[in-house]
Amino acid sequence: MKKSFTLVLVALLAFFSAAAQNVNPEFLAAIRENPFRAGVNTCPYEGGPYADTRAPKGYKPFYISHYGRHGSRSNWDENTYRHLISTLESAEADNLLTADGRTLLDVTRQCLELHNGMAGRLTPRGIREHRGIAERMYSNFTRVFRKGSGSVRVISSTVPRCIISMTAFTDRLTELDPALEISWDTGETYQKYIDPKYPDSYTRPALRALASLERLPVDSAAFASRFFTDPARAFSLIDRFPRFENEVFAVARITASFDIPTDILGMLPEESLYNGWLGSNAYIYLSQANSLESGRLRMEPAGRTVEDIVAKADAVIAGDNTAADLRFGHDFPLVALCSYIGLEGVGQVLPAEEIALKWFGSDYTPFAGNLQLVFYRNNSGGDVLVKFLLNERETLIDGLKPLQGPYYVWNDVKTWLKGRAAGFEAAVREFRESHPEES
Repeated sequence: MKKSFTLVLVALLAFFSAAAQNVNPEFLAAIRENPFRAGVNTCPYEGGPYADTRAPKGYKPFYISHYGRHGSRSNWDENTYRHLISTLESAEADNLLTADGRTLLDVTRQCLELHNGMAGRLTPRGIREHRGIAERMYSNFTRVFRKGSGSVRVISSTVPRCIISMTAFTDRLTELDPALEISWDTGETYQKYIDPKYPDSYTRPALRALASLERLPVDSAAFASRFFTDPARAFSLIDRFPRFENEVFAVARITASFDIPTDILGMLPEESLYNGWLGSNAYIYLSQANSLESGRLRMEPAGRTVEDIVAKADAVIAGDNTAADLRFGHDFPLVALCSYIGLEGVGQVLPAEEIALKWFGSDYTPFAGNLQLVFYRNNSGGDVLVKFLLNERETLIDGLKPLQGPYYVWNDVKTWLKGRAAGFEAAVREFRESHPEES
């Protein structure tokens, strides 16, 4: 990482300490290590640290159930780039751009060209991410894919970036094992559990909480001086400073998806970087995870995905000769699914004011984020076991005791999930009864 960015984040740590902000210093250190984590769900896939704790004696993997988010993509609304370019070009015409301002203009032009009129388009980096995950899955669980005539069922969201992610993933599997029998499908029926919809009223309380979060004041003149030789004159070109600030962050956070090596994040002042992270991190948690404000409502639609996972796993356990079920979807359903299950970290129940201290979204929902349930059995008898890999990290369920290490008895997990479902359904009934106008 560039020295300039390291110095910025060191200053950031000191700044927050002095201001007594309710933020976890470990999160700030993580952003220092990889500044793209400040974008949360626009952070390119990292995965790991990879581990494979030894299963109980005699147990071997035989089936994998998976949900994967699409890989790195272009961002939304190319008008953001066009407006920023227009502002910077006007400043350039008046000879107002600093060296960093000229760099920002060049990078924004690159983003617009690579965006190419296609919001949410999978990038070459997104393809590489899924090929890498597929390769590691096959390498780590080769036994699953070579168990006789087992097949691989693959379902995708109807959105193109998910379909191409599915293609990249399964192409790599067939390169590694041409004998694999793979079926692919997509359609509106599958959307009901790949990307389940829910009423806006379910997340409205959480979004109200988002508006209450305290952001740090930003010295607009200091921010502008990074890009303009005369900030006072430059402000005559900027419609509204918050819009300009947000546009710069929008460019900075997406450059890695396009494989643009220029460091724009390192140009941002500490307060602005924090505010960008806070807004993205809190929005995703409050609207999609187990937030105290409305999480139990948001979890209920995720139950459709859980039902599909349980039904297909039980069919395989009963004799269906399927090696793996792969699903390709989106970040919000992935966060909701992991929160529904109660996976440690992502599934914790928090009030809005504790998010910045306890929830670090890029750990859970980066581009190509994924959940893998790996099933084990002992041919000599015994319970079927399962372990959970969140972004290829062995992850426990908060509140459910494993049999050993990260391995759970599958029947215990199903009982746990039934209890969760009952609680979420009761919360929805209570909400509808008390808010008939929003039902």
